Amino acid sequence: MVEFVLSLPILLFILFGIIEFARMVFAWMAVQNAARFGIRYAVTGEFNELYCVEAGNYLGATHVNADIDGGDPQDCLIPDSYTGTDSHDLERELIDLARLYSIQDAAIGGGTGLWLRPNVSGNYEQYLANHNPAFIGLPGETGFYHVTICSNRNSQFAMDFFNYSIPLCLDNLPAGGGGPELMDDAGGPGDRVKVHVEHRHPFFLPLLSNIWPSVTLNAERDGIVEKFRTSRVIGVSGPILSAPTWTQTPTITDTPTVTFTPSKTPTTTPSHTPTITDTPIPVDCDLISIDYSFIGHMGGGLYAAQVRIKNDNPVPIHLFQATVGWEKIPPSRSLLAMRFNNSPFTIFDDLTPPTTWNPAIPIELAIGGLGDYFATFMPIAEPVQGLTTVDLVFEDGCHKGINHTFPTTTATLTPTITDTPTITPTPDCSKYSMTGFTFLPQARQRIWITNSDVVDAIVNQIQLDWNYAEQFASANGYPNMNADWFSWNGGYFHLGGNNDLVRDFGSPTNWIGGSLPFNSGSTYTWEVDFDGDWGGGGSLTGVNTSDFGVIIDFTNGCQLRRDAIPRAVISWTPSPTPTTTWTPTPPPPPTATALPTATPLPTATPLPTFTPPPTWTPTITLTPSDTPPPTSTPITPTPSDTPIPSDTPLPSDTPIPSSTFTPLPTNSPTSTKTPTPTPVPTWTPRCGWDHPNFPCQPSWTPTP
Repeated sequence: MVEFVLSLPILLFILFGIIEFARMVFAWMAVQNAARFGIRYAVTGEFNELYCVEAGNYLGATHVNADIDGGDPQDCLIPDSYTGTDSHDLERELIDLARLYSIQDAAIGGGTGLWLRPNVSGNYEQYLANHNPAFIGLPGETGFYHVTICSNRNSQFAMDFFNYSIPLCLDNLPAGGGGPELMDDAGGPGDRVKVHVEHRHPFFLPLLSNIWPSVTLNAERDGIVEKFRTSRVIGVSGPILSAPTWTQTPTITDTPTVTFTPSKTPTTTPSHTPTITDTPIPVDCDLISIDYSFIGHMGGGLYAAQVRIKNDNPVPIHLFQATVGWEKIPPSRSLLAMRFNNSPFTIFDDLTPPTTWNPAIPIELAIGGLGDYFATFMPIAEPVQGLTTVDLVFEDGCHKGINHTFPTTTATLTPTITDTPTITPTPDCSKYSMTGFTFLPQARQRIWITNSDVVDAIVNQIQLDWNYAEQFASANGYPNMNADWFSWNGGYFHLGGNNDLVRDFGSPTNWIGGSLPFNSGSTYTWEVDFDGDWGGGGSLTGVNTSDFGVIIDFTNGCQLRRDAIPRAVISWTPSPTPTTTWTPTPPPPPTATALPTATPLPTATPLPTFTPPPTWTPTITLTPSDTPPPTSTPITPTPSDTPIPSDTPLPSDTPIPSSTFTPLPTNSPTSTKTPTPTPVPTWTPRCGWDHPNFPCQPSWTPTP
């Protein structure tokens, strides 16, 4: 038995370890498989048309109207009936967003068998719409699952592995301007795309789960997006393996066909072949085209010129030179930097136009690829003015470029007045409302908050007053109760930011500095989770909505507030109160009134209250000495003498009550018994009947 007891824990630990290790290996393989499924789907450029509706809702009415132009179904493909010049951009943006949702599905499907919890895995649609890490969920909770999709499109996107709880994709040039923001991107043809899967795997079996409750598993895969928007003449092998650079070398072998010249010439042609390998031939300038161009505000106050080059040649092309002509208006105008096709920015900070860039190594654009050229201007927030030109030089002196003349921006101050109409719909704070708390399992609490106004708003601060719950928990043996996290419409965020170990152990709990949507005509759910509580896995008991105060502040100056109603804290160990509840035992006197014939009893009822003084008992004992003689007349004296049996505890008088109590069956059970010792214990005094003048009196209740 001793050996068994000593060896059993070790044996169980080994068995449970084998089982949990097998589960962990399975989960790890499932996460790897999820990343493979996601990248395989991503590189095809395919998408589920069902997500075109969500993409349209995200991008707005302009994209939706173009998608359904002429009765065309909402399939992310702009029909030929659409007459706008931006059809290519609108279609690309719709498809790119629908691809993100579709890749997410493929990655989740590839991770079949994983233990997932959607309620801690965030809301991907809200994450893309708000660019807020709060909507990725709770990475520290078991069952968490998130898929990050990022590409190197135009060097605009990059993976951030350090500033968030999990790796996320960062957009360095967001469309709306401003600084970098969180945004996934699936890339375009020829771009490299990365799919990163993050999962928090739980351990279930005892012993091991107490030591090591969960483990983070992740996987990522890279791939080159196929040319799904161009003619697939050569296939995907070009962009992935750079095969076209090798196909050119056989074409160079055709040059020796000029061997009809004198024998000296063949020796010279090989000397030129190395130079030919640097500039693949032939390059047709007509097959180099401008797919898109723009000069103006790129967001965040930055003004730039953009030219998107498309290469339809059967060989790669190279940018040898770029020249930008610009007007020095205002006098502080300068050209800051240039880049082409994902190359790093080359900084010029040139104060004198024009500005010419000769890359040290010609920058390559793959077969069928799209490459963006950027030139950025300074200072910030100063519009481009006057004539601006861009001239790009490729193989064989092929020039491609644009030019545009901009007016002075002095007149642009008047359009800023048009912003005033947007201020006219002032927010109506009275249209904001919230419900009471609903108490959920796991000590969670939820309320619903509604914006019935016509103006959108932003929540930037939430305060929860849980003073009563804190005091209640402390008084009842739960001093470590704490607020763990808040959630807003499915988006979770720890009170300590990205660190899920930071909790609030004292009321009130504040969440400050956020940016949560509160759109008009919408209702949002707000939840708070408590740990270290007395709920035992259920909801909090003994508390009400009025015990909690809520203050929600909005950026427009509105505030939604409901204060807590203070009340005394109730303890779970009310041992003194049950003893005091025996005070209602004064009903003994009514038991004496149960005697039907004894009308004088009401007058005698106060007598028991005065009986505690021992002087009364000897005086009453004299009357029983008179009652024994009239034994033959029990009827008439009994009414007057009925109070006397109340003093029957005297042993000498017990025979007399036995005859007098025969006509009184109700009270006879206690007094008819000849053994007087049994009634004697019933005289246990009860003291203090709600009055200090009556310190003690006999109780009649124990005998019934």
